[in-house]
Amino acid sequence: MTSDRSTSRRGLLRRAAVTGGAAVAATAATAANATPAAAAGTPVKLGGTNQGATTTVRGAAPNGGATLVLRNPDGPTLRLGTPGATGGPTAPAGTVAPSPYGLSVSDGSTRHTTLTTANASMLVPIPPTRVLDTRSAEGRARLVQGGDRIDAQGRAPAETELVVTLAGIAYDVEGLLGNVTVAKTEKGGFATVWGGGPLPSASTINWWTAGQLLSNGVITQVMASGEEPDVVRIRVQRSAAAVILDVTGLLVAHPEYVSINNPKTATTSDPRAGVADDQGVQGGA
Repeated sequence: MTSDRSTSRRGLLRRAAVTGGAAVAATAATAANATPAAAAGTPVKLGGTNQGATTTVRGAAPNGGATLVLRNPDGPTLRLGTPGATGGPTAPAGTVAPSPYGLSVSDGSTRHTTLTTANASMLVPIPPTRVLDTRSAEGRARLVQGGDRIDAQGRAPAETELVVTLAGIAYDVEGLLGNVTVAKTEKGGFATVWGGGPLPSASTINWWTAGQLLSNGVITQVMASGEEPDVVRIRVQRSAAAVILDVTGLLVAHPEYVSINNPKTATTSDPRAGVADDQGVQGGA
């Protein structure tokens, strides 16, 4: 009985010693293989723990290349700041700072501005929206010029300039995409769609006889006219014709400038905010 107890005890002690030795060896191996932390003032060590308990993660650049390379032999490799503090035209090379025109990067003598929503336009698609139809009083609600020249058949006589406002649809508009349609043509003629300034010599849509119904895609500038900040112009030439303009996209600096897509800015106080097809017909001229 005593012999069995002693044998059993010796076996337990032996196993405990082996286990303890293995643990010490594993700890020593881990310490030996661990990546040393970067000392103060030395480059950040990728894949390891750095000074200040900051851990970096190695990027996955193609072909083993660097994910980000920063070089500036004459000053800070990268400087981040605010407007006026470090973002001026003569800020140190490598300075990145916001400006009234976007995000700027300095090369030490010139500030280069990246394209952002502060300085670049974007196309915002909208549901097809009829902004002009000279054949009905409702369809002419957005006309700020030329409405008094429409004849009894809803046609704009030759040499009529129609000015259409986009109030209630969008603001600060740079351009639009859509379709222009002519109907009830008197004889051969053409029309030009443009934003403002001198009348262009090119036509947007042409017709060659009486009684035609034709349409064409249009991309044009949108400009200001008097107190109206966003208008598009249509000049009918050589022949009377009814004119319809449908808008499907707007060029603006930010999507929220398009009120028709944004419940926060949409308004129903302007009677010109929505123009339906005449005679209750939807989706056609």
